[in-house]
Amino acid sequence: MTQLSLKEGLKRFGTRGKQGALKEMQQLHDMKTFFPRDPKTLTRDERRKALSSLIFLKEKDTGEVKGRTCINGAPQREYIRKEDATSPTVATDSVFLTGAVDAYQGRDVAFIDLPGAFLHTITDEKIIMILRGELCELMCMIDPKLYRKYVCKDKRGNPVLYVELYKSLYGLMRSALLFYKKLKKELEEYGMVMNPYDMCVANKETQTGHQLTVLWHVDDLKISCKDKFKVTKLICYLRKIYGEKMSVHRGGKGKYLGMHLDFTEPGVFQVDMSNYIKGILEEFPEELTRKSPSPHTDNLFTVKDKEETKELDEDKAMQFHRTTAQLLFLATRARKDIQTAVSFLTTRVKSPDNNDWDKLKRVLQYLQTTQTLKLRIQVDDLRIMRWFVDAAHMVHWDCKGQTGATMTMGKGAILSYSWKQKLNTKSSTETELVGVDDAISNILWSLYFLQEQGCGTTHAIIYQDNKSAILLESNGKMSSGKRTKHIKAKYFFVADKVADGDLEIKYVPTEKMWADMNTKPKQGLPFRIDRSQMMNCDVDLDVKHDNRDMQAEPPCPTGEQNPKVMGLTSRGSAQECVGITRQLGSGSGWSRVTSSLRNASKRLLV
Repeated sequence: MTQLSLKEGLKRFGTRGKQGALKEMQQLHDMKTFFPRDPKTLTRDERRKALSSLIFLKEKDTGEVKGRTCINGAPQREYIRKEDATSPTVATDSVFLTGAVDAYQGRDVAFIDLPGAFLHTITDEKIIMILRGELCELMCMIDPKLYRKYVCKDKRGNPVLYVELYKSLYGLMRSALLFYKKLKKELEEYGMVMNPYDMCVANKETQTGHQLTVLWHVDDLKISCKDKFKVTKLICYLRKIYGEKMSVHRGGKGKYLGMHLDFTEPGVFQVDMSNYIKGILEEFPEELTRKSPSPHTDNLFTVKDKEETKELDEDKAMQFHRTTAQLLFLATRARKDIQTAVSFLTTRVKSPDNNDWDKLKRVLQYLQTTQTLKLRIQVDDLRIMRWFVDAAHMVHWDCKGQTGATMTMGKGAILSYSWKQKLNTKSSTETELVGVDDAISNILWSLYFLQEQGCGTTHAIIYQDNKSAILLESNGKMSSGKRTKHIKAKYFFVADKVADGDLEIKYVPTEKMWADMNTKPKQGLPFRIDRSQMMNCDVDLDVKHDNRDMQAEPPCPTGEQNPKVMGLTSRGSAQECVGITRQLGSGSGWSRVTSSLRNASKRLLV
């Protein structure tokens, strides 16, 4: 998963590493990225400010070693402001929203990688770069007649080559922005129009009446259209600009931004990151011998006093931070079932202790158990977005709440979030209001984004399980009193959007609240039911676990109704089943519960 420096890469990969580095340097030469400069013609200040060239080697899934040349652009921060060099990239939520639309409309999808993207971009400033040591020698091997005569020695006797850049390189502060402007101009010349809510999403209405959509993250593009010929035509247009080496993957499958996207099943958008999970597990320094049926225990939000636990040493704390960051990348994409646990871990990276380390291992044990689980998204109707917003009151050590929000348009969660609230609240109603306020920006953005995409989405429905909060959000001032005056700005904003017709607030029982699993560490059957809705998988997912780690809920008295029996159909939408009972007599277990639920599911389907 990690990339190595040239020196370390040559040691590990040997001949393959050298071939990968030479291939990268050959590309720089062929693309006329730079031209050599005689060091005698450079001023002392130019030599002092020359930026260092770097090359990294990384082994791909195919076994090929790929070289990536970049430049150390850190010194540019002294004279280039961050806001003058920031480049837009496609939002992760845009990828999921457009992916759901692609599956629903049965579009043809293509994934494109533009080779040496920055090398097609002419730089607009004078930049001197220096190649040292092995990198200098590799460049001379490409074209000895051109480069060798300009090689000199530094104070240590190492070979040095000065070059002036003509094209942009990775590492320069403005390279990404320059390429973005170039690609945006090329797409606009093709007739594409940018979505104002994501400037890396462009659309074009074709003559056949179908929409052509392009998403891009620097040099990685995703193209979709119901008319396959229109996709092919755009690919040919880009190939004329970026050459025959442009990588194109079609057939409904492809890797995009670290995710394996699959559109081969009609009407289903699948997201798989099992290889990414495998890399995390292999990199983790401790062996994971146990397996877990859930990503957290009941005491997820519990923070022990310093006297009861011990802070991690520096190396272990850095590993905790790194693994948590990897899990955050995973949780916001394919594995939404671990969002609650990861949300808590992100609050502990500054001073993690042994208890936090155990909670991190619990998540990894769960991922090891469910490594091949995929997110499956299906859309029933594009006209209405259904958001489930929930909040848990005073669950954290500092008495703050936890917000959970999930969006669906059929089966599976298209968007999902779990956050620790940033302020303390005095009641569960107030916590619910803060939860809606936390999610309202994402709700409105997704609504406006789909409207600009021409999906015909009219409004968003927000489902909540707190009637007092619903009254405040719907009526505003009419339902406000002395106890809620201090937070009126939050629910007045929601009330305004309800009056505008953008939002509709509806009540849903707690038993049908999809976002419930994003607010608390649920266990056993309730967790599996909520996971089946979120991930659009079977309730009885084949999960092998260590019996020592399986903390079953205490058996209910005979005849008591089973709480939250809903969403029991295989990969189905949320449904409620009333009257199912748990009769856990002596010697019985969860197998009898599962059998009862399976029978109930069959009756519902009939």
